[in-house]
Amino acid sequence: MKDALRSEQNRLREAVIKTDCAIENSHQVTGVDVAYHDQLAFGAAVTIDIHENAVLRKTQIQTSGVEEYVPGQFYMREGPVLKQLLADHRPAGPVLVDANGILHPRRFGLASHIGVVLDIVTIGVAKSLLLGQVQERDTDTARITDKGEVMGMALWLEERETPIYVSIGHRVSLPTAVAIVRASSWSGYPEPLRLADRLSKEQKRRFLEDGGGADPVH
Repeated sequence: MKDALRSEQNRLREAVIKTDCAIENSHQVTGVDVAYHDQLAFGAAVTIDIHENAVLRKTQIQTSGVEEYVPGQFYMREGPVLKQLLADHRPAGPVLVDANGILHPRRFGLASHIGVVLDIVTIGVAKSLLLGQVQERDTDTARITDKGEVMGMALWLEERETPIYVSIGHRVSLPTAVAIVRASSWSGYPEPLRLADRLSKEQKRRFLEDGGGADPVH
């Protein structure tokens, strides 16, 4: 299974578009996130209008039979959940994924995988640095390089001491990806991702409170 996934990643990464395509409704930015309990996944997508600072749409799903997490195979666990979630949500603009895009050992992280498979604009946003070296900071950004290649950008947002790590997912350039993330952030983190994270965790909490989980932890 691991070799098959790696082979698929190597094949699909050739389809990643690292330049700006026509991004319709670029002001409508969607964030997606997933919370887990055993083999259950609680997915949430939230679209905001960054001009109006308003939530336009929310979608939640619950799925079962989720794969165990195996290092290097994150797509096997979260990919199917995000595909179903985005099929239901039908985002009109760029999608922020709580994972890496090309800032990945095989240059094809979850954000790129989802973007290529669904042929949508995706941007990777990670809270920790998976690989590469952060170069000298210039105001609120610093390039992330690996083997001499620019793979992403460290971005320091207001009210946040540590940076987040932005990378191309699909159908977007790095400068545009950084601009979209910056424009959709006003609380120290991209608002669509913050809301999607909260919504997925609330859904999981309600499930457990309704007796859907195992014995409560005291």
